[in-house]
Amino acid sequence: MSKTIDFDAYRSEKKQEPIVIKAFGKSYELPPSPRLSIMEKLIELRQKKGDEGAIPEEEIVEMTNALLGEKQAKDLSKKGITLEELEWLLLEIWKCYNPNKEEGKGKNQSSTSSKSGD
Repeated sequence: MSKTIDFDAYRSEKKQEPIVIKAFGKSYELPPSPRLSIMEKLIELRQKKGDEGAIPEEEIVEMTNALLGEKQAKDLSKKGITLEELEWLLLEIWKCYNPNKEEGKGKNQSSTSSKSGD
């Protein structure tokens, strides 16, 4: 007798709440867990740059589009989010997705931007 693993049933039964970001008087919704492709990209960046390495601005924008979706990312951009604010927001999103990974790290981390002075 073969065994069946019903992944579809697992997904439908797992009721996770989305992550909601409130910014500029609007709510933006993220999935409760990031897609595997996003995590692969973050792992690749960390391997290239190290935990404290600077992440190029274009990578920050790419991650934002992947996490928020292009429409929501563009909306934040149009409303005036700065690169520094976006970096902070990405770190907060990362903490939501990986709450145990961020514990014990210093609160005064340096910027992830490769732009000097940020």
